[in-house]
Amino acid sequence: MENYDEFLTRINSFEKNKIDFGRTYFTGKQSITHKVDRNNTFKDFHGDTVVFDLDKATKTVISRLVDFLYEATPQCFCERLVSDTFHMTLHDLSNSDVLQNISDEMFYNELKIIKAKNRIEKLGNIRIKMKSNAIFNMVNTSLVLGLYPIDDANYIKLMELYSIINDIKPLTCFIY
Repeated sequence: MENYDEFLTRINSFEKNKIDFGRTYFTGKQSITHKVDRNNTFKDFHGDTVVFDLDKATKTVISRLVDFLYEATPQCFCERLVSDTFHMTLHDLSNSDVLQNISDEMFYNELKIIKAKNRIEKLGNIRIKMKSNAIFNMVNTSLVLGLYPIDDANYIKLMELYSIINDIKPLTCFIY
């Protein structure tokens, strides 16, 4: 596992503010059509992801950022996410635009998480303090607010929890 300083160096290499209103064109990936239709409304999309909920004050700040983005460039975005759904993703597990394609996998992921409950509980309080880094383009599918743990202790907690979930379903795109 990389240490906290190596982690910061890695994320700072790609998490750069990418809001260049009117200076560059943004072309979304073709895969976004699985989630959003031609009218910029959400399609059915199913999956299971391990997330951290955010406190109300943080959701309010993010909501203001979203308001600003929609006012500045409304043509760039699909329908708005409801602010109650704002979260920090720890780990994606399964997803598909067809529920039947992943329903069994989601069921088994849930069983594995329940089985890992003791490992998770041994971590104690899983409240992790984070700071924001940048709003950046996430693989031409969305703008995201990059977050990072405020210190080494919070980083270790985050990575321990990530490791437990990654044992359930390894991600191939993130190697620490």
